[in-house]
Parts: sequence; C-alpha cells; structure tokens
Amino acid sequence: SVRIFFPALMAAAFMCTPYVWSEQPAAEALAQRAFPAQGQWEFTFKPDRTFISYFLKGNVHDTLGYVRKMQGKASATITPDGRLTAAAVQFSFAADTMDSNDKARDERMKKKFMDISIYPDITYRSTSAGAGLDTAGPVAKATKERPLAFDLEGMLTIHGTTRAITIPVTVYPENNLLITEGTTILQLKDYNIKNPSFLIFRTDDHVKIDFHIELQPVNGIKP
Repeated sequence: SVRIFFPALMAAAFMCTPYVWSEQPAAEALAQRAFPAQGQWEFTFKPDRTFISYFLKGNVHDTLGYVRKMQGKASATITPDGRLTAAAVQFSFAADTMDSNDKARDERMKKKFMDISIYPDITYRSTSAGAGLDTAGPVAKATKERPLAFDLEGMLTIHGTTRAITIPVTVYPENNLLITEGTTILQLKDYNIKNPSFLIFRTDDHVKIDFHIELQPVNGIKP
C-alpha cells in the first residue's frame, strides 16, 4: 500500500545520503577538548603531587631532602593558535618543612645554617618568561617526552637574601593539569649560607634543586 511504500522509500533515501556534516562537529569537539585552550588561565599547585627536592653532595654522606608543603599559584596566556605567550609562577614554603629523613641533621641545618627563627620562609616570584617561548609550538601538543622548554626568570629569597635567578623549565599537559618541571643549581654563598661541613665531613658549596609542580585550573577560560 502507499502508506507502507512511502516510509520505506524515505528510509532508503536517508540510508543512501552521504554523511558529510559529521566531520565538522567532531573537529570542533576535539578543539574544545584541547587543554589548555585559548584564553587567560589561573592555576594553583596541586598539593598532593607537587614537590621540590634538594641534593647536597658530601664526601661521606649525601643529603637528599624534600619540600612537599607549599603554597603556590600560576597564570598563563594561550593564543588562538595554542601557543603559550606569557607565564607567571609564585610560591612560598616554610623552611622548617625541609625534610631529609634525618631529624638530627635537619635540626642542625635549620638552626645553625638556615636560621629559620629569623628567616622562616623561602619564596619565589617569576618576573618574566624568557628564551624559548618565541619558538615554542602549541602547548596542548606538548608531551612528557617532548615538552615545551623555556627559561623562567624571577626572584628567589632564601635566608633573607633575594637574588635574580633564571630557571630552565619544561611544561606539558596531562589529565587536565599543567605539569612544570625544572632543575637548577644554587650556590650557598649567594644566599649567605655557611657550608655545613663539620670535622671530617665535607660537603659541596652548591645545592642541586629539582622541582615537579602540577598546576590545576581554578577558573574557566576567558577568551
């Protein structure tokens, strides 16, 4: 009958029609999932995943310690083509939270060399993102194996002394977080810290600093 034939004809015509409009929504959805997308971003440090380590080499014993409790925030500007054009980071932590898993050594270091009763806090504030950003590609395409790399310039305050410092950093997105890592060397004398050598126990005059910071967004995108 006509009532049966007409719906069947319409169904056949629909099945034979090319599905040409599905690619655009899929591309748009993929763009929307890119992280971080275009806009102004604000971040805070993810507390259970962020740490700083410090390493002081000695002739008898090495010292490896960690700071796992810190307050920090960051901001970033992402252009329409996905590039990171501005970045800022600042953080602080109590010097008393430095922990090398040796209570006696830590207490001696904090009291005799760090003078934490006088200088209780260590702070860092970036002033500009330096070399590397001008040639970097889209941050959303960076990976742990191939991260964005650039210099972060700022002011570091330790033991009551503030000095300009340039830190090479890498950045890549992972699980809607922005992972920032880096390594630098600090000379003890630059911050008026005495070398903690004692009797036959000798240590280097510099400390190696490594950090792993996981940044979690605190706001939506502001195009």
